[in-house]
This record gives sequence, C-alpha cells and structure tokens, in this order.
Amino acid sequence: MMQFTDADPDFWIQLKGHNAGRPLREKIPNSIGIKTDPDLLVPDFLFYTLEYLFQSGAFLPMLRGSVVPFLTRRAILEVISSHWRAQANRKSAWQRCAV
Repeated sequence: MMQFTDADPDFWIQLKGHNAGRPLREKIPNSIGIKTDPDLLVPDFLFYTLEYLFQSGAFLPMLRGSVVPFLTRRAILEVISSHWRAQANRKSAWQRCAV
C-alpha cells in the first residue's frame, strides 16, 4: 500500500525537529520519501491524512530524543494504522441514524 523510499516518492515526511511528521511536497534534509501503490491508495489522500495527523498532534507522543526530537519509520506506521483502525470502527452518521 505504501513504502518508505528515496527513489521517485510521491511526497516526503519530515523525520527530525519540532515539525517531525509534517508531510512535504519537496525534499528537505532529514526527510524520507513515501511512495504509494496508486491502485490501492491515492497519494494525495495519504498526504492529506498525514497533514491532518500532524496538525492534530498525533505524532507528538511518538517523538523520541531529548535535544532533537525525531520520528522512526515504525512510529509513522503506528500512527497511520491506529488512525485508520479508529476510523474503521467509527459508525458513520447514517449508521447512527438507522434503526
């Protein structure tokens, strides 16, 4: 569905600093590329999902390091999968209204 790569990624994610977890359209130092399989996951959907998770502070508990905070690949995957599991378990407004 997605993989970390520096070979022709769809976008990058910042790994170090106080903006760790922020998705980026351009590569910067201390970022890693993310490539999706477009047949399974639209790259822009994942980009904006990561933007939402970053803005909501979902990556903050996963930051490591005392001087320069950083994220691991595993932490990024955990945040994404946790978010998707939570969304899958939520009942939609239509399901809540149905009797």
